[in-house]
Amino acid sequence: MTIIEFPRNVCIPLEYESPLPRQRVFYLGIVYTGPAMCQEVTRLYLKRHGKKNGTRKWSLITYEKYDEFDQREYSIELDNCQEDDVPKMLSQYFIGEHISIDDLRMFGWNGKINQNAEIIKLSKD
Repeated sequence: MTIIEFPRNVCIPLEYESPLPRQRVFYLGIVYTGPAMCQEVTRLYLKRHGKKNGTRKWSLITYEKYDEFDQREYSIELDNCQEDDVPKMLSQYFIGEHISIDDLRMFGWNGKINQNAEIIKLSKD
């Protein structure tokens, strides 16, 4: 039996990216829809699609029956967008204020954050 000893200072620990969660559909919350009294409740979900040509798509979906006599509910896609546009899509459906960027990161979102900021000069130049 041959034993080979390796010096300990040569081994560099490998760093891995944290993997995406296995779950692809995430519950966001409810939105009141319908006529003037807003009596209907729609449950919204965010769905992560796979990468195609280096870009990932996300969808806003709900589960509803096509008509009142159906026995099962179907996945209905309300909207879809590229990865960078997810916060804008959520704000269009009035749910963007309730979902934080950290929540989106936990869902596997790796998009860019587009925020406008006012530049204030601190020097008297």
